[in-house]
Amino acid sequence: MANDPHPERFRVTLHRPGESFEFDAPADEFLLYAMQDAGIESPQICEQGWCLACAAKLVSGEVDRSAALTNYPEDAEAGFVLLCSTLPRSALTVTQDIHETRREMTQHRIGHNQLARAYPPGVRFGFRRGRVKPD
Repeated sequence: MANDPHPERFRVTLHRPGESFEFDAPADEFLLYAMQDAGIESPQICEQGWCLACAAKLVSGEVDRSAALTNYPEDAEAGFVLLCSTLPRSALTVTQDIHETRREMTQHRIGHNQLARAYPPGVRFGFRRGRVKPD
């Protein structure tokens, strides 16, 4: 998959209050960047799965959340995804309220005694753009 010049692409439907978008997301690119390539803005800060700024809810479809630096099974059970560190694995429907979803995910994590909006020492922000590289 990684380094494939023609990676599989999946149709993503994003619902926000009062508007909806559709775009194609390559299997080897994080949803946040596929959105940006389609001209759709999303809140973002760390681009690594720490800050929760790009939080969204998965309504349907399959994703890979493993690239998030904070990745909890409880987030998946509650339907939360971080667009900056989530790869599509099928066609998706996602919802995002840019004013409320981050707050909901933060409260969810606090309720489960998990990290919410924490950053490790020495984190460098904004350097993950591009395709996923093999380990």
